[in-house]
Amino acid sequence: MIVERYLEWAAGAPSHLRAEAAGALARAYLHGDLEPYARAEVEAALTRSLDDPSLAVRCALAEALASAPDAPPALVLSLAQDAPDVAEQVIVCSPVLADLDLVDLVAQGGPRAQLAVARRARISVALSAAIAEVADARACRTLLENPGARLTRAAAARIAARHGDDGAVRDALLACEDLGPELRQILMRSVATALSSFVARCGWLGADRARRAADEACDRGALAIAAAADDARRFVLHLAGRGEFSAGLALRAVLSGDVGLFEASLSALSGQDPRRVAGFVRDFEGRGFEAAYVQAGFPRTALPIFRAALAARRDYGVAGRGEAVLSRRMVEKAMGACHGADVDVESLRALLRRFAAEAAREEARRSYPDAVAA
Repeated sequence: MIVERYLEWAAGAPSHLRAEAAGALARAYLHGDLEPYARAEVEAALTRSLDDPSLAVRCALAEALASAPDAPPALVLSLAQDAPDVAEQVIVCSPVLADLDLVDLVAQGGPRAQLAVARRARISVALSAAIAEVADARACRTLLENPGARLTRAAAARIAARHGDDGAVRDALLACEDLGPELRQILMRSVATALSSFVARCGWLGADRARRAADEACDRGALAIAAAADDARRFVLHLAGRGEFSAGLALRAVLSGDVGLFEASLSALSGQDPRRVAGFVRDFEGRGFEAAYVQAGFPRTALPIFRAALAARRDYGVAGRGEAVLSRRMVEKAMGACHGADVDVESLRALLRRFAAEAAREEARRSYPDAVAA
């Protein structure tokens, strides 16, 4: 009887009265002392109201049921899949929605649904990963700023990879307590790419030169990040997986007086034990070093240059760990190994010339720290 009478009345009632009635029915279902048969009929009337053409009616249902742990799951899920104005408060608040429901809403819903999920008071690891994987920049930023979200480094890195060009997302990522070396590198690359594109668009540098400047800045940053990383081998594999590890980066590490990243790269890329590789690097003129070097995928024709760089490190000492500052004398000694070398090392020869220029400028800055250009 309740359903029939309600539908008969609703057929001719204005939308604002239908909204009031739907809200009252929902509150009666949740808080009223109803007999089981009456409760079932009220639930049927509420379910029928889901088809009401008025947003106001469905919004009234959503408002009444959004925070209720005893709300009918079918009703809640239907409201969560409704128009954004209806769905938003249910998605944000409802304890009835399970992670599977929420993951589906993130995948199938629009930006407002994704944002609503990211605003929930508690967000599991799995749900955070889903948001990181498919949600837009605004929802990802909201997730990062949500103290109730359980966010792994992998999820944060995925957000950085997808939305690292968004300044607000970068700021939210940088505010995280434990970024980890991989995420720091992704953010650094995002900033460098954005800056190089800006410089090229302004015409201050050609596109190729701006890109090379960004690459070299990222290489310097990678050395500093690797120096502070708990697991340099994993960091090398991260760089390699992103296509951002090169022989030039390894050579920069050696010529900065710190072979930690170079040893880590030989070990990670060749699959050999780190202690065994460290022994090969100490005996860099031996066959064991050459075998590990080639197995790691470094260019065979550049082997004399790396050996010269390691000899220079042995002769001239070790720079402060993490400074990532090229030694001019070490660069010059490595350049000497290029004379008569195969044409295949021409790119490394050009790189060493840029290293020499960079080292000379850094040496001048250190020698005359108070000098100011006119």
